[in-house]
Amino acid sequence: MLHPKVIFASTRPFSLTASIIPVLFGTILASQWTDINYYVFFLTLLGAVSLQCGTNLVNDYFDHTKGADLPGSLSPSGVIDRGEMTPKQVYVTGLVFFGISIVSGLYLTALTGPIVLYIGIPSLLVGYFYTATRFALAYNGLGEIASGSTLGVLAVVGSYYTQTHMLSGEITLAALPNAFLVMAILHANNLRDLETDKKINKITIVGLIGKKWSRLEYYVLMIGPYIILSMLIMNSLLPFWSILALLTLPVAVKAIKIAASTWEPVKLNGALGLTALLHLSFGALLCIGTLIGIQF
Repeated sequence: MLHPKVIFASTRPFSLTASIIPVLFGTILASQWTDINYYVFFLTLLGAVSLQCGTNLVNDYFDHTKGADLPGSLSPSGVIDRGEMTPKQVYVTGLVFFGISIVSGLYLTALTGPIVLYIGIPSLLVGYFYTATRFALAYNGLGEIASGSTLGVLAVVGSYYTQTHMLSGEITLAALPNAFLVMAILHANNLRDLETDKKINKITIVGLIGKKWSRLEYYVLMIGPYIILSMLIMNSLLPFWSILALLTLPVAVKAIKIAASTWEPVKLNGALGLTALLHLSFGALLCIGTLIGIQF
């Protein structure tokens, strides 16, 4: 029987803020229109986090079977590589997490309406087919779009909907900074893995557009959230206090300087870490600032 600590480690727990932050943000945005139903919030959070856990595990399984984790790779599958779980155990555990997400989603559908299905089903399919089959999204240049649309936008919109039972174009716009940073994490990963991805015939945006344009895309994904956030505040789509997220700009600049100066995977791994930190810190301060602005 697998030890709970091993299962916990297999989910890549430090990455789970990518699903927690958008759920928090969407719920905070909803609080200006309705009293928060914390039971619905818990179900939404459980569904989103379980979906990401399932995605992480199934992705590790397919990356392993496809030989993506080459010797010396900076992105090994972890528990498989260390022999703590077999590939089959990782795959089955991933399906269990997907199952939890499905049950949560169906319950939310019963409580709030069928829109949850229109958001949840595409997210589930993207999570599974991100690396599954030869048509895998991440292996055919669609990784950034897939992650940005699901964890970036749909998670925010869905969390808002489960509280308000409404959809709003303004909420979609408010989700864009989060979407850009989710995409930036994946893009930084692909910058780092450019050469190893070529060896396994993995097609990414970086490989398709080349080094020069890939760097430019990274700059846009990193600076874009600050420009969009400023525009959202100026147009009163977010409260003034959301400006707290601008305090993270030095982290973005530091990551950009690394990406602009090297193609060494070890150094780019530092840029990747900073990008993930930026998503967390930007998102946390955005949530705090938005909540202050709505409440006061």
